[in-house]
Amino acid sequence: MPDGSYVMDSYKIADIIEEKHPEPSLPLNTPVQLRFRTIMINFMDKLAPIYVPGVAQRVLGEESLDFFLASRQEDVGMPLDDYGKQHGPGAFEKSEPFAREITALLKETPSGPYFMGDTVSYADFMWAGILLFFKCLGTEVYEEVLKRTGDAAAHTKFLDALSLWTERNN
Repeated sequence: MPDGSYVMDSYKIADIIEEKHPEPSLPLNTPVQLRFRTIMINFMDKLAPIYVPGVAQRVLGEESLDFFLASRQEDVGMPLDDYGKQHGPGAFEKSEPFAREITALLKETPSGPYFMGDTVSYADFMWAGILLFFKCLGTEVYEEVLKRTGDAAAHTKFLDALSLWTERNN
């Protein structure tokens, strides 16, 4: 922050951005966002055995790897390779009901590609960030996530509609 303070937690950061830069407005704490958040937490929980080891294998640089491996081993109670091998099989299947709930939520307002129809909201950036994160873990992982949604095309269209904000992808 300009005063030297720090803000952590994406919700708090979004609230501050909205307060400091209200135009254009990004709807926060909407009913759809609150519903999405609950579903998303369950979805991500089921896929942890896929993405936690995947971050170590495909995302992090050498300078961060040792800390990540040690801290996540402490979190999951075993080396990440073992965690992925033991808990990864079936993870996509376990995530599917939640992925399909996200699809249903996305389609509830058919006037546009976003969760609120043709209005971009914070929920859209949350879901786009998750989809792009899985894309970073590899095409196979990303395509499996899309498959589990029950309508890959709806989510591809959704990401395409957000390309103005996501095209840098770095």
